[in-house]
Parts: sequence; structure tokens; C-alpha cells
Amino acid sequence: MDHYGWDSKRGILLVTALGNNTLEIVDQWKRVHTIDGLEHPQASTYLPGSDRIAVSSQSGKLRFYDAASYALVKTLDFGVDADVDNMRYDAGSKLLFAGVGEGASGEVAVIDANKMDRVYSFKVGSHPESFQLNKSGNRIYVNLPDQKALAVIDRTTGAVKKWNVAGNANSHTLALDEGGNRLFTAALQPGRFLAIDASSGQTVAELPCVLGVDDLWFDESRQRIYATGAGAIDVLQRTSGDYYANIPRIALGAGAGSTSLRVKSRTQDSLYVSWPNTLPQGGSRVLLYYVND
Repeated sequence: MDHYGWDSKRGILLVTALGNNTLEIVDQWKRVHTIDGLEHPQASTYLPGSDRIAVSSQSGKLRFYDAASYALVKTLDFGVDADVDNMRYDAGSKLLFAGVGEGASGEVAVIDANKMDRVYSFKVGSHPESFQLNKSGNRIYVNLPDQKALAVIDRTTGAVKKWNVAGNANSHTLALDEGGNRLFTAALQPGRFLAIDASSGQTVAELPCVLGVDDLWFDESRQRIYATGAGAIDVLQRTSGDYYANIPRIALGAGAGSTSLRVKSRTQDSLYVSWPNTLPQGGSRVLLYYVND
């Protein structure tokens, strides 16, 4: 399984099942619908303005579905094996951002979510993994592990600058603490957590963490980072300034934890975690953990 989505209108979990080439629709812990034929889907994103679901795929296709009927509305084709991956939606501008391409063709594509058309793109020179939008400013932070770098894109001017970050070659994740002006990432192997100054690109803290982290979540209210990796969740607590401490590790089970989704609602703070290929008859599980003080 890969990056989840969340239909906030209906409270429905969107499970991007890349091993099945499907998107699984889960409502009240029941699989209620399956969208198939997706050629290694990598992420799903709910678009509240148009009430649609966007699903990216390694094949280079970005598909849009009606969120009520799950009927296909439109397909954008970025080219053969263009590897459309992570996505972020900006509700203010109604723009959808997607990491696209390999090698020199790597870019962050910008899509008009209502028209479902690409409007422009930012070239970054290698495949973009996780990226974050600066909500109070005009920056996009992009993880570029093939370059051992983070890209900083100015959405207004289109300028792209890059910070070389030691140890970033195996890192596929990125989280942003906008108030504290910090970026967080973690290497797949060896497991290393980095806190990075979001103004300078300098590493300000480094700790060991679980292997295989593919999603990382910053909890602003508790000043915590949740790192879901190979068989465990690591919780890192900011104690003061740039000092972070490892809270005891939460064991999940062999093979669990590589991808996850944190959903914070008015009534509950939840962390969904993948556990692929664990059922005796074949298939995977989704684990739910409640986040508490």
C-alpha cells in the first residue's frame, strides 16, 4: 500500500493499494468499493471544492473520480512511465500539486483542480518524493533524495534553489513545522531523523529512528513527530528549542508501518498505518491508532 487519502466530507478512508493496482474505499471499517486498473497507484487526494478524488500512478496517469459515484471524470496523461507520485492540494488557490517524472524530467506539476488541467510546472531535476506547501508564504519544500537535496520553490517567481543535506539520499518523506520554521525528514536506511532549519537548510538536530519511514507527521499541538516505519512507530518529542527525545517505540508487527495517514478532526486525532500482505488468505490490513496526550 502507498499514500492514503481522506474524504473529509464523508469520513471515508482512501487506501491506495499499489500492489493490487486498486484504490480501496473504506467506510466504517468496511471496504465498500474498489476502483481497479490503476497501474501501480501511489497516492490519492480528496478535492473538496469539486468533490472529486485524484489518484496518481507510476504509469504517468493522474485520474479524477467523482467522490460520490466513483465514476471516472477525466484522465491526465503525463507520458509513459512518468511516475506521478505524491500530491498536495491547496484549498485557497484550488490548485493540486503533484510530483512527476524521473531524472532530469522531474518536476512538481501544478494542476487546476476544477478544470483538471495542468497549468504549469516547476522543474527540479530528479524525481520529487514528499513535498510540503508553505501555507502562510509562497514556498514549496521538495525532498530530492537522488540529489541528496531539498528544493525550495518560490511559487510567485518560479525560482528553485537547492540545499544539499547530508544523509538525505534514502529519505522519501518530509513534514513541515511552519510556526517553528523547521522541516523534518527521516532516512529509509539507516533510520535517521533530521530536523532542518526551513530558512537555511542547515540540520539542527539528528536522532536515530525506525527503519523504512515513508510517511512522517508533525503534531503541532503536542510538538511531536510520528515516524511510521518497518514494524514500529517512533514518536519524537520536542522538549525545547531544537532538542528532541525518543518516546518509547510502539511495536506494530513485522512488515507494518511503511505508509500512514494522520487525520485530526474536531473529535478525534487518528493515525492510520499500513500492514501489507499479512492475512492468511492473502491481502493487507489497515491499523488505527488514537493519538492521545
